[in-house]
Amino acid sequence: MPTMTHSGAKVWLVTGYRDVRAGLSDPRLSRDTRAAAYVIDGGGIDGQALRALPLELADPLLRTESANRLRRLAAAVFTPERVERLRPRITELAGRLLAPLRHQRSVDLVAEVARPLPTLLTCGLLGLPVEDKVCSWTEILLAVHEQAGSSLSRHLRAVADSDLVAALAAAETTADELLNLVAMLVVGGAEVAGGFVANAMSALLDSPHRVALARNAPTMLPDLVADLVGSSDPLHVGAFRCTTAPIRLGDTVIPAGEVVMLAGAECPSDRRDIGTVGHGMQYRIGALLGRVLAETVLERLIGEFPRLRLAVPAGQIPWQFTRLSRAVESLPVEVR
Repeated sequence: MPTMTHSGAKVWLVTGYRDVRAGLSDPRLSRDTRAAAYVIDGGGIDGQALRALPLELADPLLRTESANRLRRLAAAVFTPERVERLRPRITELAGRLLAPLRHQRSVDLVAEVARPLPTLLTCGLLGLPVEDKVCSWTEILLAVHEQAGSSLSRHLRAVADSDLVAALAAAETTADELLNLVAMLVVGGAEVAGGFVANAMSALLDSPHRVALARNAPTMLPDLVADLVGSSDPLHVGAFRCTTAPIRLGDTVIPAGEVVMLAGAECPSDRRDIGTVGHGMQYRIGALLGRVLAETVLERLIGEFPRLRLAVPAGQIPWQFTRLSRAVESLPVEVR
């Protein structure tokens, strides 16, 4: 059904599992939404940020011909076991970011931890020097492209110091497929994983009685952390598409040249795995990384910052919404 955005633009909203799934696999719904920038704001591989990429990078990310094959490749590379083996590296990075906070009276945990942590991790995995702790996913992908030169697979083999990147480099892919897999890792790390960390920290500080209980009964800490992380999912709405030809979804025919949002809210709980290459699979790797990142940060905060508390009422904490995610935008806290 057609609906209106806050700016007054028309978007066709598609809900319901069968119609959403049909839309995700229909080539008449193009991932190239650059012409609809007046409607769509923010994040993801199929977002406005694509316009900042050169054509040789953007074009392979917009194709849908091999979407099912890419999902299979991504599922084989980005496994929970490989992400779990990154935990020591994540612990070291988290410690490096949290150490300076002990000497400060008040800080923004999103600016100091949630945003830079996944950036440092992603850049390190891909062999990039980190001059700025906060980079957009397009900046990271461009940097990989510049470092790799003519062969992305050769670059990944040269820098692989983790099982995850070694598996990525060893995957039997075309050049375009490998670029898509790297983009999933970059977007998932830079956007989704950081949202997990920010949301989990906010949930932690909004439950001081539970934190006190965990400090007094350390055996409860793993369950508390798992519960907080599990409720911090940043997945927001759905995937945007543009119709290249008239298409029937359910009982409705949508004309060509229209903007469509395939909403995830009414799909069953496995919606994360049926999304497009640019949405569902970047969520998969982002969620896997985000959970380990958030677990690590929460354990350190609970154990090492006994006086940590919100500096503003919970209702005043600002949130950022993109079409991919919803995440705490700023988290001011008192450290001591």
